[in-house]
Amino acid sequence: LEFRRVLFRSTQDAVDFFGGVTSVASVLGLTRGAVYKWGEYPPNETQYKLMVLSGGRLAVTNDTTIKENKND
Repeated sequence: LEFRRVLFRSTQDAVDFFGGVTSVASVLGLTRGAVYKWGEYPPNETQYKLMVLSGGRLAVTNDTTIKENKND
């Protein structure tokens, strides 16, 4: 079993990792609409949740140029 860490570069990274918008929404207890409202990047708090839920395979970005989005 290979351990793969992915730095969040976009919302699409989370969608690809979990297998779709519906899966991301389900694992977070959100609606699909909430995920679509994130825009290009998941909110910082959500990135941490996804990191935990992925067992650390998704890593939180440390890019301070990314604006936090409070849509979740």
